[in-house]
Amino acid sequence: MTRPALPGPRRSRFFGDPGRHLTVALLTLLTLLAGCATSPGSDPRPPPHRWTQLGAGGSISLRAVVGVPGECPAAIVDGQLRQLSARAGATSGAGSATRTPGKPAFAADFAVTACELVLPASARQATIDGQPMPMPHADPRRIVVVGDTGCRIKVPASGVADPIQDCASPTAWPWQRIAAAAARTQPDLVIHLGDYHYREYCDQPALCAPLHAEGVPIGYGWAGWNADFFSPAAALLATAPWIVVRGNHENCDRAGEGWMRFLSPLPYRPCPNQTDQTASRSLLANNLTAAAYHIDLGQRLRLVVADNAAAQDYRPLRATPDDAEVFAHTLAALPSLPADRSTWLLIHKPVWYDLLDPAAQPNALQAGLHQTLLASVQFIFSGHQHAFQTINFARAADPVNHPAGRPAQIIVGASGTQLEAFDPLSPLYERIAGSQERAQADGRRYEGVVAHSGIVLNRYSFLLLDRTDDGWAATLIDGDGNPIDRCRLDEPGKAVSCGFPADP
Repeated sequence: MTRPALPGPRRSRFFGDPGRHLTVALLTLLTLLAGCATSPGSDPRPPPHRWTQLGAGGSISLRAVVGVPGECPAAIVDGQLRQLSARAGATSGAGSATRTPGKPAFAADFAVTACELVLPASARQATIDGQPMPMPHADPRRIVVVGDTGCRIKVPASGVADPIQDCASPTAWPWQRIAAAAARTQPDLVIHLGDYHYREYCDQPALCAPLHAEGVPIGYGWAGWNADFFSPAAALLATAPWIVVRGNHENCDRAGEGWMRFLSPLPYRPCPNQTDQTASRSLLANNLTAAAYHIDLGQRLRLVVADNAAAQDYRPLRATPDDAEVFAHTLAALPSLPADRSTWLLIHKPVWYDLLDPAAQPNALQAGLHQTLLASVQFIFSGHQHAFQTINFARAADPVNHPAGRPAQIIVGASGTQLEAFDPLSPLYERIAGSQERAQADGRRYEGVVAHSGIVLNRYSFLLLDRTDDGWAATLIDGDGNPIDRCRLDEPGKAVSCGFPADP
C-alpha cells in the first residue's frame, strides 16, 4: 500500500497569525493586572500543572493544580477575567504509608488543590498567568492517541508480586519520552485511553528497600499521581486539549480518588466505597460510573466516550447481571445519536482483545453493545492490553448482533507501562523478542467470530492520526519520534490496514 509520509511540525496555533499578536498582548496585560488585584495572602507562583479537557457536548474545562498554600488562578477568556474554582481541596492522609487488605485505598496525601473553570464550546481564547491555554480546533486534523502510561509498581508484603518497572529508566519506562515526542507533532487533540496511575504500593522489604531508599514516589496520593502522570506528561498537556478515558487503575478501590479530583469529566465526588481487596471492591455499580457522552469534532467526526473501567469483562453475562443493568443505563444515549457522521467509540477495556478468555464471551459490555451500538460506529479505540493491536472483522461476520458490520477494534496500550511482552501470564508474552508480533489474524475467536485481519506489535508507542482528503492515515511512533508502522483507517469498510514493520 502507499504509505503516507510522517508530517512535519506545523506553526503554532497560538502565534502563527500575525494579526493575533495584539490580542495576545492585551490578554497578557489583563492577566498581569488581574494578578495585581489578587489578595495579599495568595500564592503568586504559576500553578505547577494546567491543561485543557473536553467534555460532554464539546464543553471546555480549564484545569490547574496548585500547591498549598495557594489559590486557584484566574484566567482571561475571550478578553474577560474568569476565576477558576476549587474542584477538590487539599487533604492529609493518616497512616497512608502502610497498606492492609480491607483498609481504604486512599488514606493518602493530596497536598494540592484541584481547580477548574468550565467554558462553553464557543470559547475561543484563554490564558492563565499570561500563557495561552490549548483550545479546541474547529476542524481537527491531527490527533495523538496514547494509553496505559504509568510505571508499574505493585508489590504486596507477601505472595506473588508484579515485576517492578524501573521508573528512573527512560528505556524501561518511556512515558516522558513518548509524551515529548507526541508533543513535537503539534496535535490538535490528545486522547488518553486510560490507566494513568500504576505506582500503587511496595510492601515487601527485600524488593522495595532500594525504591524507598532512592525516594521513588509510590502511592495513590499526589506524589504518585504527579510522578506517574502529570510531570512526565507536561509537554503534551501544554500542546493541545485532551479527551480522557477512565481506566481500571482509576477504579474506586485503586487510584479513583485522584481520577475524581483531577481528570473526571464530572464535578468532583469522592468515591463512596474505597476499600481494597474486599467483596465490596470497585464494581460498575459502586464506581461512580459515568454515562457515555459524545463530542463532535467539526462536521465529520463524533467521538463517544464511555466508562467501562470497572466492568467484569473476564466473566460471562450470566454471572454479572448487575453489570448488564449498569451498561443499560450508561449506554442508553447511544441509540438516539443521529447517524450523520463517522463515529468512534473510546472505551478503556476493549470490546474484543486477546486477554479475554473465549469462555467469558459474551460479557455484559458485548451484550449491551448489541442493543446500542450505532451502525455509524466504525472504530473502537481502547487501551488496557499493553500492546498495539488492530482487529478487523468481515462485514457479514456477525449479522445478528451487528448487522451493519462489527467496528474495527484498535488497541493503543503501550505508551509507558510494562508491555505484555514482559508478562509471563499474558498470551502476548515473548520468550524470544518479537515472537508474539504478527501481521495477520491467527484464528482466535472474539465473541465467537474469527477476526478477518489484524496486527499485533509489542513496542512502546503512541498513535498519530492525520486526516487526509480520503480519510485518516495512522502512524505508530516510538519514544524517539521514529515511525514504527503506518496504517490507514478505512471508515466505510470499518477496518484498519497496516503494514508489518521490519525487525527493531
